[in-house]
Amino acid sequence: MTETIESFETAKGNLFGDLLTTRVASKKLKVGLITLGFFEYWRMFPETLKANVTADMTCVYNNLRNNLDLDEVIWPGLIDTLDAAEAAGKELASQQVDLIVYVAGTYCPDYMAIQALEHVRHVPVVLFNTQHHNKINLDTNYENILRNSALIANLQLAATFRKMGWYPDLKVVVGSINDHAAFEEMTKYIRAYKAYLSLKTTNIGVIGHVFRGMYDFEFDKTMIKGTLGPNIISIQVDHLLEQFSKAADVEIETIIEQTKNRFNIVGLNEDDIYKSSKFYVALRNTMDRFRLDALTLLGQHYVEQKTGTTSYLANTMMHEEGKLVVNTEGDVHGLIMMTLMNMLSGKVPAFAEWGEYDEELNALLMVHHGYANTEYATDRNTVKVNRSPEQWGLQGAGFGFEYTLKPGEVTISHLIIDAEGYKMLIVKGQALSIPKNIPCEEITAVIQFGTPIKPFLAALIKEGFAHHCIIGYGDLTEELSYVADFMGIRKVIY
Repeated sequence: MTETIESFETAKGNLFGDLLTTRVASKKLKVGLITLGFFEYWRMFPETLKANVTADMTCVYNNLRNNLDLDEVIWPGLIDTLDAAEAAGKELASQQVDLIVYVAGTYCPDYMAIQALEHVRHVPVVLFNTQHHNKINLDTNYENILRNSALIANLQLAATFRKMGWYPDLKVVVGSINDHAAFEEMTKYIRAYKAYLSLKTTNIGVIGHVFRGMYDFEFDKTMIKGTLGPNIISIQVDHLLEQFSKAADVEIETIIEQTKNRFNIVGLNEDDIYKSSKFYVALRNTMDRFRLDALTLLGQHYVEQKTGTTSYLANTMMHEEGKLVVNTEGDVHGLIMMTLMNMLSGKVPAFAEWGEYDEELNALLMVHHGYANTEYATDRNTVKVNRSPEQWGLQGAGFGFEYTLKPGEVTISHLIIDAEGYKMLIVKGQALSIPKNIPCEEITAVIQFGTPIKPFLAALIKEGFAHHCIIGYGDLTEELSYVADFMGIRKVIY
C-alpha cells in the first residue's frame, strides 16, 4: 500500500511532502585549476621553457591538492592555445566546478583566460600570482625571466576584468610555487567558500521561540535564507515531547551508564540523571526525524517543566559528537555562527555570555550555558556535573556542568541584524590558564583581548551586538571575514 504523503507537521510515517527525505550530505568542493602558458614562446625556447613551465604548474597542482585533501582539484592541463582554453573551459563547466584557481605560468595574453572563464563565469576566481622562486636571480637569462613573467599577464588580465566588470571581488594571492603561506591563504579562502555554500543546504530547527525580551535575538526567516543561507524550520514543541515520552529504555540506559562513567556527579539523584539521558534520546530522535543539522531550543519554563530536566547533557553530547549543533534561548543567529565555525574547524564552539571585566588582565569572564564540548576543559578529570543553577520550573535538580575552559587562542563571533542589515562580529582573543575551575556551577572562561578592555567594551556596546557570544578555539578570523564578504554583510573586527 502506498504511503499517504503529508506535511511533517502531521505525518505519522517518515516520508514528508515538505522536507527532503534525507539530509543533504556534505560534498567535496570541486576546485577548477586553470593554468596558462603561451604557444609563441615554445618555438623561441624549444629546449626547456615549456617543460619548466609545465613542471611549475604541476607543482602548483600538487600543492593545492595536498592542501585541499578533503576536496577535489580538477586540472585540465596546461593551456597554451585558444583551442586548449576552449576545451578546458568546457571540461570545467561539465564537471560543475564550484570555484576557479587561475595561474599564469608565464606571460600570456588575456584572451585565452577569458575564453576559458566564459564557461564558468558564475563561480568565484582566486588569481594566484606566482613564480618559481621568491628571490631575484641576478645571474638570470631571458628564458628564465619569461618563466617568471606571470605578473605581466596578471596585471593585464585584472585590468581587463575591471574594464569588463568581471569579478569585482577577485581574490588575489601572491607567492612562489612552494610558498606555504600563499597556499594556506588560498586554502582558508576556499574553506570559507565551502562553508558558505554548505550553509545554503543547512536545516535549522526552532523549538519554542526567542526568550521573551531578548529582542537582539529576534529573526526573520526570509532574511536569513536570502542573506545567510540556512533553511529555518519551526518545529512544534509537541514533537519533542512525543519523542521524550516514547524514548526507548535501552537507549536511555546506555546514556546513563556513559554519563556515570565519565563524570563526577554531585548533588543529582538517579531520577535527574535518567531524565537528562532521556532528553538526549528525545532530542536526537527529533533532529533525525526532521532531517535537522542544527536546532535551537528555548528550554526555559515550558520544556523544562514538562520534562523535568534541562537539555544540557543532550547538548554537550551532541557537541562532542560534532555532527549536530544545538543551543538554547532561541538564539538562531548564534546557532548559525556555531554551525559555520564547526564547518571551518571541525569542532562545535562554545556558547557563552559576556561577563565581568578585569582591567589588570585585560580580560573578560565568560559564563557559558551549562553545556559545551568537555574537551575544552582545562582538565577533563575535574569536570563536575551538578544541579542547574537557574531553576526554570524543574521537578528535581536539573543537569549542568562546571569547569573552566583551557588556555589557547580563540575566535569570538556572533551575528545580528540592525537597521542597516546584517553584520558579523569577529574578535580574536586568548583563553587564559586558570588552574582551578571557577566554582559557580557553570562553565566559565577568562578571555584576554588585544584591545584595552574598557574601550573594547564601550565600542562593543555602542556597536550593538547580541549579549551571547560564540567561542571557538583557533584563529578563524580570516575565514569568517571571507564568509561575511560572500554573504555581502558588514564586518566588525576587533
